[in-house]
Amino acid sequence: MSVGSSMYSTTNSNSTSDNSLYIYHYTYSNSFVEFYYYKEPTVKKVEPTSGLNTGGTPIEISGIWFDQKTEYGMFPYCKIGSMIVRASFSSTVRIVCYSPPSDYIEAPLPIKVSLNGLDWHDTGFTFSYYY
Repeated sequence: MSVGSSMYSTTNSNSTSDNSLYIYHYTYSNSFVEFYYYKEPTVKKVEPTSGLNTGGTPIEISGIWFDQKTEYGMFPYCKIGSMIVRASFSSTVRIVCYSPPSDYIEAPLPIKVSLNGLDWHDTGFTFSYYY
């Protein structure tokens, strides 16, 4: 089946003033599908880089292009090693994650961030646990 111009259309609407989220609407036949695109966050600083193995250490992650759009199901997340926690959105330049409990104290764990919980960006920073 070929896609004709009368059956397929695309519209683009920008929902933020900083151009970080684009909404694409695709119409094919009688179905309607939305696709969301946003800029990948860039991390410049992570503090602190260690905490107690009992968890609960607030980790401030600073950079650019952080975002939260609850109406689109977009929330920031942090991944420390293989453990995923939802972050608190402070602003487009700062999120805060609370370290989950872990008994792994052998080596620093990589910190990654995501705006959808699926696509992860390596920050280049690590987090170490201690007793």
